[in-house]
Amino acid sequence: MTVKMYHPKHTGFGIFHEEFALTTVFVTDDEGRVHVNPEIIEADGDCVVIEYWGEEVMGTAVTMATMTPAEALAIAKRNHYRAVINRQTFEWYEGNRRQMPQWCAGFVKRRGSRMHLIPVSMDDCLALIERTKKIVYWTNSRRCEIIAA
Repeated sequence: MTVKMYHPKHTGFGIFHEEFALTTVFVTDDEGRVHVNPEIIEADGDCVVIEYWGEEVMGTAVTMATMTPAEALAIAKRNHYRAVINRQTFEWYEGNRRQMPQWCAGFVKRRGSRMHLIPVSMDDCLALIERTKKIVYWTNSRRCEIIAA
C-alpha cells in the first residue's frame, strides 16, 4: 500500500503541493495537534516527548514510511494536506460563498484529465482505499455517488 502526502507551498506563482519525504516524522500530541519533524526529547516506542512553545508535550510519533491509511487520513484531514493512498486522492476543499469547507475524495471522469471532488466521510475514505466502494459519475444527469463496488 502506497501512502503519499503533500502540503501546500505558497510561491509567487500560486499554491503548489510539495510531497513529504519518507523520513518525515509526524507527532500527534494529547490535544490533537500534529507536529511535523519536531525535536524529540525522549522516545519510548511510539510514545515521544517533544518541546512545544517551551513546554514538554507527550504524543505518539509515526513516520511517513510506516503510516497506516487511517493515520494518514487523520493527519491530512486535521492539517489540510493532500493524501494519495493507492492512487486515490483525498484532500480538503476550502469552500466558497455557497459551500462550506469539507473533506473530499478526488476522481477523474472517464475521458477527462481534471480532478473533481466529492464530499466523503472517514468510513467512505477507508472503503474507497480497500476498494469495497467506488465513485460513480453519470454524464447525463451530472450526478456523482459513492456506491458499493
